[in-house]
Amino acid sequence: MEAEHYIVFDLERNFRPYQSDFPAEIVDMGAVKIDPQTMEIVDTFSAFVKPTAPLSKHTTKLTGIEKQDVKQAPRFRQVLAAFRSFIGSSYILVTWGKEDYEFLKEDCTRHGLDCPDMSKERRFDLQQFVFRAYEELFPNQPSLRLAVEQFGLEWQGEQHRALADAENTANIFLKAAAERDLKHAYRRSTDVVFIVEGALSEKGKRKLMRWIIKEMKKRKADHLTWKSFLRSKTWANAMEQHEFDEAAIAQLEANFAEALQNVKKLQQAKAKAQTAATPAP
Repeated sequence: MEAEHYIVFDLERNFRPYQSDFPAEIVDMGAVKIDPQTMEIVDTFSAFVKPTAPLSKHTTKLTGIEKQDVKQAPRFRQVLAAFRSFIGSSYILVTWGKEDYEFLKEDCTRHGLDCPDMSKERRFDLQQFVFRAYEELFPNQPSLRLAVEQFGLEWQGEQHRALADAENTANIFLKAAAERDLKHAYRRSTDVVFIVEGALSEKGKRKLMRWIIKEMKKRKADHLTWKSFLRSKTWANAMEQHEFDEAAIAQLEANFAEALQNVKKLQQAKAKAQTAATPAP
């Protein structure tokens, strides 16, 4: 998809690392606008958002955002309108990971507002791109901070502040655009990620278990076979990310039954722990 601008954006939320009735609302939005023709930064966007719930101490500790920063800030409705004006109608959103899309969607739903178009063709997950396109740099999916260091870039601003994180993401994006084809679907070598000396690595086994957990959640049932797994969207997504040869697929199949049993054991243990923690009536 051709677009007038790349919009690299980041969000920070008011959240609590414990169960709470308060919503984890967006309190900080930052974005960088890039001209695709010149690949230069042409504008930036930054705004605090006044949450409906008190700002948590955990949020302040992580981001440095204080209560006075958001006390006089506009509400989400006003900030979203300003953000939509900033991004325009022809854009591709660039983020570090997928979470911010869900966060933005949640707050739009919470406030009964229409979200900007975040359909698949308008999104670019830079974290996933560099993980695939720079296999020699990243044995594991990198954090934003690690990626900045590995690319030899200098960190800009305060970590976990929306505009600073967006600016650092934009710097990685510009470097990647100069060195790689942004439109190419890079895939990691299966031998490096999964197979060690002809056998499925421990990392490969953990990955297989995560795929099984993901697929079982989608099905809302524990009945899953290797054949049904091969027909799943979870497996289709895995094949988009990795290049599997016959030997790798054979190893995954050979380990599938054991991985499935391990997943079921974990789920049973989790259910027992939740039952034990529930107070008696």
